[in-house]
Amino acid sequence: MPAPAAALRRELAQFRSSLSLYARLGDYVRAERRLLVATVAAMLASTVMTLARPWPLQAIVDSVLGDRPAPPWITALTGDAGAGTLLAVATAAMVALLLAAQALSLAQGYASQLLGQRMVLRLRCDLYARLQRLSLRFHDRASVGDLIHRLTGDAAALQDIVTYGLVPFAVQLVTAVAVSAMVFVLDLRLGLAALAIVPLLVVWTLWFSERVRHRSRRLAHAESGLYTTASETLSAIRAVKSFAMEDAEARRFERHARRSQEAYVRVMTLGSMGGLVTEALAGLGTAAVVYLGARAVLGGELSVGELLVFVAYLQSLYAPITEIAASALVVQRSASSIERVIEIFNQEDEPAGGGLRVERLTGRVAYRGVSLRYDDTRLALRDVSLDVAPGERVAFVGRSGAGKTSLVSLLLRFYRPQAGSVLLDGLDVERLDLVWLRQQIALVLQEPIIFSGTIGENVAYGRPGATEAEIVAASRAAGLDDFVRMLPDGYATEVGERGVRLSGGERQRLSIARAFLKDAPILILDEPTSNLDAVTEQHVFESLDRLARGRTTLVISHRLATVRRADRIVVLAAGTIVEQGTHDDLVRAGGAYAELLASQASGRAAPVAT
Repeated sequence: MPAPAAALRRELAQFRSSLSLYARLGDYVRAERRLLVATVAAMLASTVMTLARPWPLQAIVDSVLGDRPAPPWITALTGDAGAGTLLAVATAAMVALLLAAQALSLAQGYASQLLGQRMVLRLRCDLYARLQRLSLRFHDRASVGDLIHRLTGDAAALQDIVTYGLVPFAVQLVTAVAVSAMVFVLDLRLGLAALAIVPLLVVWTLWFSERVRHRSRRLAHAESGLYTTASETLSAIRAVKSFAMEDAEARRFERHARRSQEAYVRVMTLGSMGGLVTEALAGLGTAAVVYLGARAVLGGELSVGELLVFVAYLQSLYAPITEIAASALVVQRSASSIERVIEIFNQEDEPAGGGLRVERLTGRVAYRGVSLRYDDTRLALRDVSLDVAPGERVAFVGRSGAGKTSLVSLLLRFYRPQAGSVLLDGLDVERLDLVWLRQQIALVLQEPIIFSGTIGENVAYGRPGATEAEIVAASRAAGLDDFVRMLPDGYATEVGERGVRLSGGERQRLSIARAFLKDAPILILDEPTSNLDAVTEQHVFESLDRLARGRTTLVISHRLATVRRADRIVVLAAGTIVEQGTHDDLVRAGGAYAELLASQASGRAAPVAT
């Protein structure tokens, strides 16, 4: 091991870093402090029982088989009884101590498992809530599979730390100190021999545990890739099947699975090697003590029973030390997982805004010199200014990447502009309470977001306290109620994951019913009919017209029927507004809008694919 002093300093620094890492989890420990105290108390009591177990054996060897006087603890119970009574009492004491130790160990195991599970439950719930509060910029960069792995696998590492790491570490440390004191009291020379290997064990554990931590990081990365691959493939299973890519995706998954397996084997192999070295060092210490102890017995300095007690305590000394080493390895192995969890907690929250709420919102929207850039890419919006009157229906058109969706995303505060401001009723949206702001906006998307559950639950999404009558009224306004009433279970019908049991038109009407129920003053329609056939589209248009009445409506669409219905059409190109006006005015002007219409009519590239 090159430069051992420098290496030791690095490992000590890494160990302190680990302690700092886990100190951040103190809230979860404090929340379960009573159960933690019970767990530690059971472990300490079990340790006391284990430490007392060699003494009955010493009494049998020295006082029953030998001719030494009975120990004071036995004479206090039996007086001057004969060898048979001494044997019975000592044997009963051995059995009682064994049963007590086992019972306490069972209680400790149950308590520690329960403690770990409760802490993992709290951590997962907090982590999930945290993920909900992070900005879309974070989620745009993140992988869903990786986040699921952090939420499930990485968070579960906390139980390993508690159950097999920190609690055993603390208890075994106390045990090792107590046993060390006892072996020195029994025999100073043998005590020094027994503890001679401890510095070697400490250095080995510090050096070795960092290697485990490094390989555990690779394992976590490999498992994250496995989760990501599975999540991507299964969520796009229709595309996989339509392109006949089942075998290719199976091979891709197998590659990630093999990387995960190889990383796991490396971690486990390294852990096994660490255990072998630790046991070997403990074996050397035991051999040295037995050799020196046997010479002491032959020299009359020590009785056979005392040597047996010392050897038993030696096992009680080395077992905690090896357990401490094992606990350190568990902590290091789990450190990479906990680091990945804490990375989420270290992310900045989505800004909550200034907390302002408007009693009566008219729905006036204004953009003032707005510029927006996604990460390091080109500007998505460049110095855009626009006013939308209350109740006005404005359509945004333009080629893909023109900035249409970016405009409505700024209103929802999904992103923050690099320059300029977005105003709602004359107030900068940054000053408004974020939850309140989004409650004022209803959104109908090109791909409706449908959750697992019933039709009624999905309609009421966003207004979970809505009554059945309100849900039915909103569904009737959206043209959904007639379809629902034909179903055997009505509004209690399960829609399946992502609404797979519904047709495209039914999903879109459900989304419109949700917007009706929300009854927000501002409505955003993002390509709401692009995936529908002509007949269904016409019915949905009628529902959308009813929904848009009296509301400020922002429409993103390339369907001419939708665009013609708008009070004003805003044409965007490369993040700027190039022209705006009514459909007829823009057609007469013969500008960018007319070119888009001509392009669509001739069957060339669709003008506003989003």
